[in-house]
Amino acid sequence: MKRWLVWIILAALVAAGILFILGEHPAREWESRGISFFQRFLDAKETARKALGRFLPRSRSDHQPESPTSGQDNGPSVSVWEEPITGMHFVRIPAGCFRMGSDAGETGRDRDEGPMHEVCLDGFWMSQYEVTRGQFRTFVEKTGYVTDAEREGFSWVYDGKWKKKPGYSWRRPGFAQDDDHPVVHVSLNDALAMARWLSEQSPGTFAVPTEAQWEYACRAGTVTARFWGEDPEDACAFANVADETARKQFPVWETHPCSDGFVFTAPVGSFRPNGFALYDMLGNVWEWCADVYDPDGYRNHAEKNPVVEKGGTARVVRGGSWYSRPRYVRSASRDQLSLPGRRSQDQGFRLIRR
Repeated sequence: MKRWLVWIILAALVAAGILFILGEHPAREWESRGISFFQRFLDAKETARKALGRFLPRSRSDHQPESPTSGQDNGPSVSVWEEPITGMHFVRIPAGCFRMGSDAGETGRDRDEGPMHEVCLDGFWMSQYEVTRGQFRTFVEKTGYVTDAEREGFSWVYDGKWKKKPGYSWRRPGFAQDDDHPVVHVSLNDALAMARWLSEQSPGTFAVPTEAQWEYACRAGTVTARFWGEDPEDACAFANVADETARKQFPVWETHPCSDGFVFTAPVGSFRPNGFALYDMLGNVWEWCADVYDPDGYRNHAEKNPVVEKGGTARVVRGGSWYSRPRYVRSASRDQLSLPGRRSQDQGFRLIRR
């Protein structure tokens, strides 16, 4: 079949799919379920691709969805920039305001998630995926950097309970990983070191996100407990979490009532993105934030670009991981690690760019 004809058919099928979706599900229903137009667009595109079968070019593997190159769009109104040294993709997150935290009625809510309050943020770029083992390796090989885990000779590993064990680091995570998996056993110190290096080598200033930036990016305009909706049963389409797959290896776990196919980390981008085209914002690995952890910090938040910089040594981590049960896999859920040098088998990071 002629290539131009294939793409005409594809465009028609996509358009038909979108019209069908919009007709079947009124706008308010989609909004209440926290599902963006972008996600529906992806569903329609995939349906069309399957219908055309062998006549369309093959996509990348199931665990590495196609990503745009620098300057292209990744769905409606989403701009992506490719960092030239590591190949990391950064998505433009628009300026805006949102309600940060959770209300008293949200299932799984902790006290430190309140009070809900209005926060407004300047626009920024956020890495589309968690920093991978391969990208971190590039940083290490070009700088000779030694992580906290390597220098101190140990990290925290789960074998039925969390234990401090010698010899574990990003090079030896304790389970099988390829270079497309998120890097683990990395401290906040390690994440900031990579950010400083990128700031010196590449256009822009790089950092870990503030807690407000992280939640705003995770929600992507939604107000539900999770960016896909309220139901934890839907988690396995969007996130690598404690699930029925993991229960086979760790029978005592409280898990999500679904199977995502992974016990430990999954390759980045294995699951569906949120409305900002960001992948793995919930699940896979916990992600470092810039803020000092303060359980009452929201009471003193600035309305514009807030960040908590004083109050202790513990630092905020967000998003949950492959180890996390439903209450921790929520957009508002907060956790902490006691020191910026702390690291573990389910701790990673992503970066922002200004």
